[in-house]
Amino acid sequence: MASSLLFLVIPVIFVVAICQLTNAKGPQWLPPTFEDPYNYLFNCLLVVDGRAPLYTDHPGTTTEMFGAIVLRVSSLKPSGDLIYSTLSHPEKQIQLLHWALLIFSALILWIIPWLTALALRSHIAGLLLQAPSLFSKTLLFYGILFGSDLMLVPFSIAAVCCCLLLLFPSSVPEKLEFFFAIRVASPEANSPWLRQVPVFLLPALTGLACAFGMATKLTFFPLILISLLCCRSRSNLLTFSVAFIFGLAFALLPIYWQLWRLVNWAVGLAIHSGIYATGEVGLPKPNAYLSSLSNLIRTEPLLITIPIVVTVVLLTFTLVVREEAPASKITWKTTLALFATQVFSLVAIAKEMAPHYLIPLFITTGLSLAFLFQVCRSLDGSMLTKIVGEIILFVLLTLGAMGFVSETNKTLADLREQKIELLRLYRHAEEVTKNDVRVDYFFSDSPVYPLWYGDGYADRAFGQLLARMYSNALFLNVFGDPKFGDFTNVIEPEVELQSDDHLYFLGSPAFFPKMKGFDPASFETIDHAGDYYLQKWNRKASP
Repeated sequence: MASSLLFLVIPVIFVVAICQLTNAKGPQWLPPTFEDPYNYLFNCLLVVDGRAPLYTDHPGTTTEMFGAIVLRVSSLKPSGDLIYSTLSHPEKQIQLLHWALLIFSALILWIIPWLTALALRSHIAGLLLQAPSLFSKTLLFYGILFGSDLMLVPFSIAAVCCCLLLLFPSSVPEKLEFFFAIRVASPEANSPWLRQVPVFLLPALTGLACAFGMATKLTFFPLILISLLCCRSRSNLLTFSVAFIFGLAFALLPIYWQLWRLVNWAVGLAIHSGIYATGEVGLPKPNAYLSSLSNLIRTEPLLITIPIVVTVVLLTFTLVVREEAPASKITWKTTLALFATQVFSLVAIAKEMAPHYLIPLFITTGLSLAFLFQVCRSLDGSMLTKIVGEIILFVLLTLGAMGFVSETNKTLADLREQKIELLRLYRHAEEVTKNDVRVDYFFSDSPVYPLWYGDGYADRAFGQLLARMYSNALFLNVFGDPKFGDFTNVIEPEVELQSDDHLYFLGSPAFFPKMKGFDPASFETIDHAGDYYLQKWNRKASP
């Protein structure tokens, strides 16, 4: 009982920190983070309505199915009434989904490392697997949003725990025996055909965790590579592969008809030089790539610090101790292979230039910390070597804890300031445009725009319903061929140009497209908050 409470400390801190950050951020509709919560909300509603999800870029099926289940069990209303209620109060439902996902993540963060510690007979090893969940400021920031980045946390923790158990002797049963019996229906008596199937438990569980992680977001791939590394026998590799394939097939069931598109998308991400499968086929431009890599390392310095320090220390121990390592111990080959996999993954992710893609990779630093502790624990050499290893481990944990406190406080202050400014801009925009036409565009500081944006990722499935709720809303689609429109109709810019002698635009001017008759340079700035502006267009001012 005492050990279970010990392993509850980090999950509780995790939940409290994210709750504080969520409160500081304010409504989920505030820019620039409304994309995932609203895109996933609308696709969860598609599932509630008995339809397949359409937002499959991540692919995110685990998040969508999880959200649909939460919405369905939270209400006794018929599906139609539940959808109407959700669209009437989207923030309330997103808050419900976020809380459910946060609690699920915290439970996995508590239970799986605790069970791993019991199996290894080492409380510290289990706590080290939990620690990175607090050390990454990116993870904590994206933890305030309902989306696949938070959903990655439980699957990443589960996979890392399984990897450690695959490498060290534990009390986990090596395999389970399943019996299948088949009897042929016949008037004559006959004996059933029995078949005994052994299943290697740990690699099977690892394969399932990786399958669900990969179905959540493609950035889970580092843990698949590390899991393959930890399956150090042919039987383990075979079991892992079979479990992974079956698990992935099950997790992707809702989007089978979109699998070819998903495959093309994943291949495009890998082979094109630009972000999001854009640009020519080939390597990214060196200057942009190196800038992205540098930015990722500055954002998450422990991501590279922990693996480098642990690898150097363990290789040094190998040279100093010079003893024959039993199969149960971490060898220098395993240490180098883990480090090489982490570096390769960082190099691959840097091409996409987004820190939140590092979340699964950052969680693998817990495996590096556990490696260092387990090696120190098993050293039979001098006491000095063991003490040096423990001091280095303590220093790394101290750096992580200090970073958690300082970065969380800084993020809290930034979010509070941003929330105050954005809400002020929205209220001012409402007051100024109450008798005029306002056009919301990317990233509009308005609670209505995310509904239009999210419905776009559901193929306008709820457009008719939203049009009745917000009959006066007008938007500008800045992507592709720019056009005006409401929830159900598309309006050519030329038509809108002749309809009004002035318009108000609310959004980020950096995304305003080139359109004949609408020159952002001639707009009158009414107000702004950071990168988000309320501007007025007058026909006379337009060339």
